[in-house]
Amino acid sequence: MADREVVPPPEWTDQKIGTKVRLALWLRDVIGEGNTFTKAQLRDAFPESAQVDRRLRDLRGDGWEIETRLTLVNLNQHEFLFVRAGEPVWDPATRAARVARRALSVRVRREVFKRDGHACVRCGSQAGVVPLEVGYVVPLAQGGTTGADNLITLCPNCHVAASRDSHTSGEEEVWLRMQKLSPGEQSRLLAWMALDHRPVSAVEEAWQLYRAAPISQKNALKERLARVIGVRDEGDKPA
Repeated sequence: MADREVVPPPEWTDQKIGTKVRLALWLRDVIGEGNTFTKAQLRDAFPESAQVDRRLRDLRGDGWEIETRLTLVNLNQHEFLFVRAGEPVWDPATRAARVARRALSVRVRREVFKRDGHACVRCGSQAGVVPLEVGYVVPLAQGGTTGADNLITLCPNCHVAASRDSHTSGEEEVWLRMQKLSPGEQSRLLAWMALDHRPVSAVEEAWQLYRAAPISQKNALKERLARVIGVRDEGDKPA
């Protein structure tokens, strides 16, 4: 069998190709693995694309590792770290996998979100607090399918973590973890299993909203809460 002809990748500035492909090439050729870039650089490179942030998230589904402030606390609020390139999305040989991913219809996504209670299955972050994404239990590259039973709801933070660790735990490994829980923790876990999702407490919801707020608002919120607690503590002191 003759070797497949290697087609050189296009230039990232070629606007005839899709934004996602251009973005991948820009990361590879301009930014480089292990380097940081800012949201301003992203906007300057793709001023014509209002969906460039979404295309950046889409690349994670192709194995591209891109860290944000949510996953690396030492990054600035509008800073990203390009860790590692994934699949060559510009290569025609990867087209079948991309077509399979696009086969996730709106109906299937809605089905998965509804099944998971419109919340991230790993951390419990809810829709309206963070944008939710669909991830794979078993990656397509490892034989996974695009069926709803192989899809889970993830927040961007947990999607990055899931892409980094694609290991799927076996039944005995999960059971071993369950056995190590205290009786109270086991009862709580069983209740979550019955509900088929983990309820998020009021304090967790407040924390998620705080994490998503701009830095200026975070400082103001922190000071306001400190004042409330300070006043309450003063009122609790004996006269």
